Amino acid sequence: MDEQSLRSFGQVINSLMAGENLTRQMSREMFCEILAGRQPDIHQGAALAALRMKGETAEEIAGCFEAIYDLDTNKGSIEGLQVVENCGTGMDSLKTFNISTISAIVSASLGVCLARHGARAITSRCGTVDLCEALGVDVECDVDMVCRSIESSGLGLFNGMSPSVHPGGLGRILSQIRFGSTLNIAASLANPVLPRIGVRGVGSPEQIEPALNVMRQIGYQKAIVFHGFDRDGLRGMDELSTLGVSRLGILKENGETEFLEIRPEEVGLPGGNYEEIRPYGSVEEEAVDAVKTLAGRGNKSRTEIVALNTAVILWIVGKSSSLREGVDIALKEIMSGKPLTKLIEWVSVQNRNPDEGIERVMTLSDKAYIPY
Repeated sequence: MDEQSLRSFGQVINSLMAGENLTRQMSREMFCEILAGRQPDIHQGAALAALRMKGETAEEIAGCFEAIYDLDTNKGSIEGLQVVENCGTGMDSLKTFNISTISAIVSASLGVCLARHGARAITSRCGTVDLCEALGVDVECDVDMVCRSIESSGLGLFNGMSPSVHPGGLGRILSQIRFGSTLNIAASLANPVLPRIGVRGVGSPEQIEPALNVMRQIGYQKAIVFHGFDRDGLRGMDELSTLGVSRLGILKENGETEFLEIRPEEVGLPGGNYEEIRPYGSVEEEAVDAVKTLAGRGNKSRTEIVALNTAVILWIVGKSSSLREGVDIALKEIMSGKPLTKLIEWVSVQNRNPDEGIERVMTLSDKAYIPY
C-alpha cells in the first residue's frame, strides 16, 4: 500500500467522522478496499466504526452490499420457486434467543421456501450459524448444496463467514470484529441467490427506513423490516416483539412503502415474559430448547414470539391474510410438532454427512425429553 492510498482512505474516514455522507460509489470503493485488505487493519476498523457512528444512509449500505456481492460472493440459483429470506441483523439492545432461525423452520414446515444467509455470533451469544450447526446442519458446505437443500426441503442456510460462500475478505472481517457495523445489514443482504422477498429485523427503529430503501434499490419486490420494543419502550430487539410495540416498514409490490406499529394484543397474544426469551448461557442449551420448541413443548413466551415472527413470513407470501391469522396458523403448526420433522428433513439434505446430522438431532431430542 502506498502513501497516496493511505492518505485517500484516511480522508474518507475523516469525512465520515465529520458527519459527511458518502455516495453509493464512494461507499462501494471504500468497501472494496476493505474486503481486499488493501488498507491496514486500523484503517479498516476505523472506517467501519466511523460509518456506524455517523449512521448509514441507504446509499452507503447499498454501496457496501454491491462490493460484497460483486467481489466476494459465490453465486447460486434456485429455479421455479418463490424464495424468501428472513434474518435478524443484530446490534439491538435487548438480547433474545435466536428467534429468526426457529421461525424459519416453522415457516418451511408450512410450505414457505426460505434461502437464509447468516453468520456466527458477533453482537449476540448465539448466531444463526452457531445454532444451526448445533442442530446438525452442515454450515460449511458449498453454495450448490445449500441450493439443493432449498429446492428439496424448502430451507437452506448460506454461512456468511464461510470461504465456500464468501471466498474473499468478508469472513476475515466478521471473524475479527465484535461490534455492530454496516456489515450487519449489507452483508446479510449479500445472499448468493438474491431472494426478492425478505423479512428483516434491525437493531434500532432508525434503521428501518434505510434498510427498506436499500432492499428496494437492490431488487426486492416485497419486504418487511421491523424493530420490536420491551414493555417500557426503552430497549429493543431485531425481531417482532411480544413484550411491547413493534414498528414495521413495508415495501409493497408497486414500490410504495408503508409504516405502522403493532402491539401483541392486536394479533391475539397476551404479552410475553422477557425472562423466558432471554438467551441461555450456551449454544448447546439453545439447541436443546429449539428442539423442544419445534416439537410443541417449548415455554409459552418462546412459542408465542416464534409464532409472531413466523406470522410475518406467512403474511408477506400470502399464506395468511393478516398477522393475527398468521399467528394462529403458526401456533397450530408448532403445537402439532411438525416443525421438528422439518428440521430433520433439512439436516438430512444440507449435510455432507447426513447420518451424523440426524444423530445430532436425535441426541438433542433425548436431552429435551422428546420421544421421536
